[in-house]
Amino acid sequence: MLLKKPIASVILVLAVLIFGGIALERLSIELMPDIDRPTLLVRTNYSGAPASEVEFRITEQLEGMLSGVRGVQEIESLSRQGQSLIFLTFEWGFDMDIAFLNVREKLDQARYLLPNQADRPQLVYSSASDEPITTIALQLANVSNQEFSNRLSLKRWADQVFTRRLEQQEGIAQALLVGEVQPEVQIRFNPRFIDRYGLSLSQIQQAVSDANIFSSTGELRDGWYRYALKIESRIESLDDLRKTPIISLASGRVLLLEELAEVQMAEADPTSFALLDGEEVLNVLVKKEYGSNTVEVFETLQNVLTEIRDQNPDILIEVIQEDASYIENSISNLLQTLLIGGVLAFLVLFLFLDDARSPFTIGISIPVSIFLTFVVMFLFDIQLNIISLSGLTLGIGLLLDNAIVVLENINRYRQKGLGRFEAAREGTKEISLAVTASTFTTISVFLPLIFLGGFEGAFFRDLAATLSFSLIASLLVALFILPVFVAQISKNSKSKGVLSTVSEGLDKVVMAYERNLGRVIQKPLPIIVFALILLAGAGFAFMTTEKAVLPPDEPAKVDYLVSMPGNTALRSAKQASTDITKILRERTDQSNILSLGGYTDNTNLKSITNEGLNRFTISIPVSGFEEAEDVDRIMNGIAQTYTNWTFQKMEDDAVGAVGIGRDAPVQFSVVGTDREFSVRVAEAFNEFLNRNYRETQLDLKYPQRIQAYQLQFKTQELLSYELTEAEVIRYLESLTRGSFVTDWNRQDEQISIRLIGERETNLDPREITLDVRDKIIPLTAVAEIARIDEAEQIERIRQSPILTYNSDLTFMDWWWDGGELQELVNRFMQQSGHEIQIRGSALQVINLLKELGWLLMISVLLIYLILAIQYENLKYPFIIILAIPFAWIGSVFALYIGGISLNALSFMGILILTGIAVNDSILKVDFMRRYFDETGNLDEAIKQAGINRFRPVVMTSMTTILALIPMLVPFGDGYVLRQSLAVALMGGMVTSTFLTLYLIPLVFKWTNGGDSK
Repeated sequence: MLLKKPIASVILVLAVLIFGGIALERLSIELMPDIDRPTLLVRTNYSGAPASEVEFRITEQLEGMLSGVRGVQEIESLSRQGQSLIFLTFEWGFDMDIAFLNVREKLDQARYLLPNQADRPQLVYSSASDEPITTIALQLANVSNQEFSNRLSLKRWADQVFTRRLEQQEGIAQALLVGEVQPEVQIRFNPRFIDRYGLSLSQIQQAVSDANIFSSTGELRDGWYRYALKIESRIESLDDLRKTPIISLASGRVLLLEELAEVQMAEADPTSFALLDGEEVLNVLVKKEYGSNTVEVFETLQNVLTEIRDQNPDILIEVIQEDASYIENSISNLLQTLLIGGVLAFLVLFLFLDDARSPFTIGISIPVSIFLTFVVMFLFDIQLNIISLSGLTLGIGLLLDNAIVVLENINRYRQKGLGRFEAAREGTKEISLAVTASTFTTISVFLPLIFLGGFEGAFFRDLAATLSFSLIASLLVALFILPVFVAQISKNSKSKGVLSTVSEGLDKVVMAYERNLGRVIQKPLPIIVFALILLAGAGFAFMTTEKAVLPPDEPAKVDYLVSMPGNTALRSAKQASTDITKILRERTDQSNILSLGGYTDNTNLKSITNEGLNRFTISIPVSGFEEAEDVDRIMNGIAQTYTNWTFQKMEDDAVGAVGIGRDAPVQFSVVGTDREFSVRVAEAFNEFLNRNYRETQLDLKYPQRIQAYQLQFKTQELLSYELTEAEVIRYLESLTRGSFVTDWNRQDEQISIRLIGERETNLDPREITLDVRDKIIPLTAVAEIARIDEAEQIERIRQSPILTYNSDLTFMDWWWDGGELQELVNRFMQQSGHEIQIRGSALQVINLLKELGWLLMISVLLIYLILAIQYENLKYPFIIILAIPFAWIGSVFALYIGGISLNALSFMGILILTGIAVNDSILKVDFMRRYFDETGNLDEAIKQAGINRFRPVVMTSMTTILALIPMLVPFGDGYVLRQSLAVALMGGMVTSTFLTLYLIPLVFKWTNGGDSK
């Protein structure tokens, strides 16, 4: 019906292009799909407690309660000085809102089990939105950024103006300050002077607290009226605090606080720092709202920053790191490859088609299919990311396949003498089953993703959806739109000139192929031997090709985590960061080197385990692998100088984004409550490996140790001196960080008030004296003091205390010798009776590859079942799917030769290839089957299939291969990700085309030899 009414088809095409363009403008843009690792963090602060105490009093108690939460797959924990971190990993696909509520309920029940001094457990749900999308540095212009007063004014402006302006913008969820100065009011007293008046620290604390009362005590009633009663005696200024009365003397004079102590505003002990090129800055980490478009949010942010700069010329505002440009460039480059690939595939049509108008009738299928896919993506809320867009780019050649096959069949009927409309009708009708089968076999390889959970399903769902939508769209275009255009536009006459010459040349190629095919069928041994050699070589290439989660992208920056000895103060870490930055700037000429230290972001699961007062990260901008290698060499040299520091190179964030951790490839964990004994077990196990396997080095995962003083009070001595434990603890606090008194609410700022005693240069508890009760009492007289050494961080997995060692075994060591190593571990456990667990990223990657391998097998089975149902035959589907293993051979060889790892993206290229490889095979087998059934002449069926199907088979393969060529070009951001997909797919297309042209007819001959007439 549509054949004689082309105007309807034209209107339909225009509607698709218009709505597709609108949908493209509104699609959300991200680099990777949103993959929220189903993980919750329970963070509990227990100030001052050593790691062993935190583990015993906090971590063990909470783990016991949380282990019963529904959906929890694994519990891991870290206990460190003053803090407990418990990570709850849930099953993929579990409703995390329900999980959050269940865990919150358990934490409320467990609160009574925790010490009174411990804070309430904090529950953190981290997602991709918690990663900062932009880092901004703030500095004051033309003044010193080191002075306390300047830093305080900058912090107040940032806190009260800057961050609030940012958080008011659409799409921005939070703006965190890093390296801000924290003011506090310090009451500095002399213990001897206080003791002269017979006062105690608790009396001074109580007097200051009473002076800062703000409370509501009820209401007063007066007949028909009632009045709220509010008591307020708040401190309004430092002078008010200085005039605070402490005690009334015998003479009747009131003793004021300023007579006993010096009151001043000062800087509290910092918890974080930020340095840019060694200079102190105030950093702002900007986070976006969940589901917001990173590129759009950054554009909004830039506009706001421009306004703020104009309004505050005395403040320097610099964006030093941001993700939007990389995302935008990667997507833009991929869109360019999509366009160039489409043009190249379109040009192939001119070489193969006789009629100059025919390529335009086929070419319409590319934009219509792609724009229709954009509409579906918008309706189903699928992001435009590098994975979903790769699905479209990979499908460019496939979008032409159905159209090419339909056009070829229509032309065949026209050559038989049928009119334009009859040829379009009969040609489309005859080939519709074959193209429908090939399309749905391609789509079927993605069906298992619906049933697979975990990383594979979450990561590749967008790619599967976009490619499937585009293929269905291309099938609809080929069966309903293309015949209309062919009937209306194509001419009966052949083209002259260049196209005619090319066509004649192709006819000669077809005849040469026909002769070669005849020789292969007569003497099949050489090609069979060649195929077997390819198969064996591919097996070797598969085993030796590097395996990874994602290919390493060209680095834009190099990040290092530097850990200093456990007792190192933050100020020392800050000085070390300054020194390292100076060395890097002298040797690399790099600028914008950013250092962040201390506790920077307590809501980000990726960074929280790397934070600490003795740690800092240093980020060096680079352009390319060469500069990154130079930075690595310099950092290795620095690491050799500071041997008691740990330098750890941080991997690309994309790895963490796909759900695989940053652990060493192979780790060994010794299970046991006595970790000192576990050290000896690990040493014995290391010797066992050296004897029975090879020289293997084991290094502690958390080697840092801290020194601590352990005090045990002498009860009788305290009584004899008329002292209490609380009084001694308060005195000791005042000598260190200061004893907290109260919070002073100054306008909208909350400032701590602390009581601080005279500090000595070397603060050794064994040399401290207590100036109380008109006596000078050595601390050693009322307490036994011992110096202890313990681990800075203590690890537990599945509620078992463990000691983890990183080995020097690589991924390939585990790939080849994993079974042997597992057997050696079992032997050691049997002989020693101690449990050793094997962990590491190598195990995670292999499990991922196994899951993807099962996905391939299930896809092949689905293809076979679909073909068997369509043909109602088991023999022909078997012949068709023989194309699949030989397609895999080409992929593996291409990866091996190109030096590209077998990773999640290249594996997805192989998975797509599994569906594509059978398409050409279906065309040839379907033709041979129908011709053989009609005539009974097997040799003629093979010959005619070669003549009639050579052109569409080669055309579909070449359009797919040429469409992928732009993805190989190493330009722009994200090209490494594109290459992995394209190389795997292109290599397989070459070998699968070869198989379709020669081996498939040969196998068809063998399997039907007994049925020929």
